[in-house]
Amino acid sequence: MRDMRMNDLFLSYVPGKSFLHRLDPRTKVIGLMAVSFCIFKVSSFETMALIALIFAILIIVCHLPLLHFVRSVRPMLPFFTFIFLMQFLFTEGNSIFEFGLLTGTYEGFLLGSILALRFIFLILFAALITATTSPAGITAGVERLLRPLPLRYAGISSHDLAMMMSLALYFVPMLFDSFRDLRDAQISRGLDIRKEPVKSIMSLTVPLVRMSLRSVDEVALAMESRCYTGEGRSSMYLLEFRSLDYVLFVFYCILLFLFYI
Repeated sequence: MRDMRMNDLFLSYVPGKSFLHRLDPRTKVIGLMAVSFCIFKVSSFETMALIALIFAILIIVCHLPLLHFVRSVRPMLPFFTFIFLMQFLFTEGNSIFEFGLLTGTYEGFLLGSILALRFIFLILFAALITATTSPAGITAGVERLLRPLPLRYAGISSHDLAMMMSLALYFVPMLFDSFRDLRDAQISRGLDIRKEPVKSIMSLTVPLVRMSLRSVDEVALAMESRCYTGEGRSSMYLLEFRSLDYVLFVFYCILLFLFYI
């Protein structure tokens, strides 16, 4: 039951056998970077609709649940709303809404919508990569991509950076799952979140921070007890580029060329 809940969470892995699941992690990480650059260049609703169509085709082909991505975006809705309102209310142009000193403009509506859609699709494509790549696969892929960089002069290895990224991806859904368990427990004890919002924040935040720190200590202790070091480590994932990976690299180059000419 817990595994089923974890699969519904933000940035969690959804097992499968689709072509995206079988791709080399390095191809997907580089693809996410290329798509992110292209999304930041989009300034029209027609192109946004095309990106939405491509994303819909990918999740259908990969047999991924739509609800997983809806739940990935939902925690960020206040942030998207804030971005939209800031552009809508503080962009000069033709007025379509007035309330006291606040004035909403048509130009602000268009700009706010485009900005919000950019962030939404960035999160959706990031969720698509994490949904089709296991945390260990992401660690191996990022470590291989960072290996040529001279990170040793900064006192850190590519494996350390990849491990930190993997742990961050691991802790995000785990913390959200802990928050839901904690919220349900507090509600069962009589806490009314709507009537007592300040008390609810304190009742949830303090134990959640304590649980988070305890989880971090447990992970650190487990790594130390296994004599973990970032030097000279091997991986059970043998990364190998296949024909489809090379085809996608060519596609990424064409995509970046079309968006940046």
